[in-house]
Amino acid sequence: MTTHYWLFDLDNTLHQADAGIFGIINQHMTAYIATTLNIDDIAASRLRQQYWQDYGATLAGLQKHHPEINLQEFLLACHPLEQILPLLQPVPQIQHTLTHLPGYKVVFSNGPSHYVQALISTMQIESHFHALFGTDNVQMLYKPHPHAYHSLCRQLHIRPEQCIMVDDSLSNLKTAHTLGMRTVWFGTHSHPAAGIDAAVPDMHSLLQIAPSLL
Repeated sequence: MTTHYWLFDLDNTLHQADAGIFGIINQHMTAYIATTLNIDDIAASRLRQQYWQDYGATLAGLQKHHPEINLQEFLLACHPLEQILPLLQPVPQIQHTLTHLPGYKVVFSNGPSHYVQALISTMQIESHFHALFGTDNVQMLYKPHPHAYHSLCRQLHIRPEQCIMVDDSLSNLKTAHTLGMRTVWFGTHSHPAAGIDAAVPDMHSLLQIAPSLL
């Protein structure tokens, strides 16, 4: 029998990052870029957004164009837990869904590991997860870069075909599909699309369609 692994994104999948946390992170990213590159806040914000659009992560653009930046320092500075944790809002029915969903569960996030661990612990769902992966756990790689997915699979000693990826990002899921993973597009914005095995608006719906993905 095949052992299945659910790969859960974190932001806007397990918690509602758009409710305030993304604003804090973006604010600190802009400030860090402005200070480090000696540019004004408007230019720094534009650069942050451009790198996110072009590469899928601001970190990726900094790696490519500004190799002098200390990436660990950047990630630590831009994810201030003392400001983030009070804003944390788990998505509804998360405990019930994780409890009843068959198979191993893994968090696969573009955020740094200290951020991933803190949010999962604060939401009191750490017991449901077999492993937690942030960008620094996959050699500073990031979704939708295929090497990040391969690194996770190597470390878990699993094949992509064993994985079901749940993410709010269509581009992240398209890479997963190309590698042979099953895919679930999560969120009220999701809809049927090429390379997507299921589209669900919430955790209750995910639990309902889970048997069809196993």
